[in-house]
Amino acid sequence: MAFEFRLPDIGEGVVEGELVKWFVAEGERVAEDAPLFEVLTDKVTAQIPSPVAGTIGTRHFAEGDVVPVGAVVLTIETAAGAKETVDAAAEPVGADTPAAPMAGSAAPPVTTAVAVASVAAPRQKGERVRATPATRKLARTLGVDIHEVDATGQGGRVTREDVEGWAAGVAAGSNAARVAPTAGSRDNPSNAAAAGDETRKLIGLRRRISDNMRLSMDQAAHFTYVEEIDFTAIVAMKDALAAHGFKTTYLPFVMKAVAIALKLPEFELLNAHVDYSRGEIVVRRSYHLGIATATDAGLVVPVLRDVDRKSLRALTTEIGEMASGARSGGLTADRYQGSTFTITSLGKIGGMFATPIINPPETAILGLHKVEKRPVVVDGEIVIRERMYMSCSFDHRLIDGHIGAAFVQAVRELLETPALLMAELA
Repeated sequence: MAFEFRLPDIGEGVVEGELVKWFVAEGERVAEDAPLFEVLTDKVTAQIPSPVAGTIGTRHFAEGDVVPVGAVVLTIETAAGAKETVDAAAEPVGADTPAAPMAGSAAPPVTTAVAVASVAAPRQKGERVRATPATRKLARTLGVDIHEVDATGQGGRVTREDVEGWAAGVAAGSNAARVAPTAGSRDNPSNAAAAGDETRKLIGLRRRISDNMRLSMDQAAHFTYVEEIDFTAIVAMKDALAAHGFKTTYLPFVMKAVAIALKLPEFELLNAHVDYSRGEIVVRRSYHLGIATATDAGLVVPVLRDVDRKSLRALTTEIGEMASGARSGGLTADRYQGSTFTITSLGKIGGMFATPIINPPETAILGLHKVEKRPVVVDGEIVIRERMYMSCSFDHRLIDGHIGAAFVQAVRELLETPALLMAELA
């Protein structure tokens, strides 16, 4: 008997996912509930288990391909007999996978290979839009109805260029929207691998990071402001707490200072984003901080919610649990959603300053560097103080230069004068 296994429902509102990794090969025996492959969407990463025991037949997609929900991903041979289908609705994602039901239908294989498009492919009324999660996110950010965009990608797929062209008021298939490739562009033959080069597919989390950072650089008007912070008082407080059995890091102090500053009326736009589909600025009244975390797979940004309401002790505990969960892959999808402001840290690597890239659709990101002893002049004398450089990037579309600088100075004052910080701690 041969089962045709279709991609099941894997998240609310998701119609396709990127097949990141195969766990089985053609001809390999597989046990029931054993993982078959890993799929990545804009909401969740999930391992899809086998519904039956048997032998893997044909794999219809390769790693890096985008698979529509309901498409036949592979066949599993179990015994001689009639051919059956594992229906997407009948075989939902297992209970251990964070997911929710969604609609989807079978579709032919669609790969993520980049094709040089020529003529835009019109869609019939009611036809499902085929686009990667990153392209859909770009469309939402730009306020573009992706159902109206003409598709020029392989297999009738809407590409990011189609969305950008549509947003600029130019039909994606027109000559005006098509420019000749320049040196360094992805369509330029000079980018092809030469003898001795190694090629790897840009898939999974690394492609998600790439798309997100490109989106940020394409849309946000970045500017960065750098300041040196005197951490001497915070170091002394941290050491005093450790002496009483409470060990923490510098990050909870910075998070509290940021949350306090964001609540000031003059800095409310640093906790906001633009909804271009409605032509509105959305000012958030919750303070959910994304913390950029390095993992073996790449940089991820789990979110700590309601930082303004939590104590240093609560933040310390949650930061530890969050970092551990992010590195092990144990966090659910909701832990990566809803941040209003992001903090990234180079930790012990140090460096004088950086130009952090904003985590879209946010309007600012704060970069922290190493705390170390440096000679400085205080009251006309050279003394040794604990100092740290702080780099903050802002989106100039919403944040004026003097506002960004004033925000960093407000954070600096809170950290250099812990009495002010303590007065606001939950």
